[in-house]
Amino acid sequence: MGPQGLLFDYGGTLVEEVSVDLRAGNEWLLSRASFRPASVSLEQVLERASRVTTEVADRRDGVHLEAAWPALTRLIHDFFGIRFDVPMAELEMGFWKASVQARAMPGARQALEQCHRLSLPSAVVSNTSFSEPVIRYELSKHGLADYLAFVVVSADYSVRKPNVLLFETAAARLGIQPGDIWFVGDRLDTDVAGAKAAGMTAVWFNANKLQDPSPDADLTVADWDDFMRHVLEPM
Repeated sequence: MGPQGLLFDYGGTLVEEVSVDLRAGNEWLLSRASFRPASVSLEQVLERASRVTTEVADRRDGVHLEAAWPALTRLIHDFFGIRFDVPMAELEMGFWKASVQARAMPGARQALEQCHRLSLPSAVVSNTSFSEPVIRYELSKHGLADYLAFVVVSADYSVRKPNVLLFETAAARLGIQPGDIWFVGDRLDTDVAGAKAAGMTAVWFNANKLQDPSPDADLTVADWDDFMRHVLEPM
């Protein structure tokens, strides 16, 4: 039986990050500071940011808990006494625009458009320290956001995939029982494992053809055309 609703991972599934320039992002942030001690250099900020990443951000997957971007940023800048008068949401969006280059996965927009025509409710569930407006902004840039009912980000809910709480929340917001939802994602440890634990059909988006197929996933697809063939098959 086909899906009654669809949940998609963001990075590596709908959108691929081409590059992340943390130097450019932090340089932009410092340019917006209302106060910055004269002795504090960009290199010092980057060194502190690297330590915060190692000691906090890199450990998130191990405990399935999220650290939101504002908290991570304050660990960096409050240490140096750097202050901002600009709202944190504006700083977050500006940092993203200055540092992240991304592109839509081939065929993603066409697949979402087709699912929309089939009246299949669709949404995104993403592990990210960035807030929903930032991820929705990036999805909008690539013509994807209009086909999505909502975007769930771990930064807004404290927990990360594969924590079942995040999948249950997304299913409830979609208004569809987990057993009637297909979850599509590129990671076996977070997307597939979490979806299966939540009782959803787990679809592994194996664009990199890492192995063929995964015994853990209910379904393995190589690209968006392949995915749509499976969606349309039972109809």
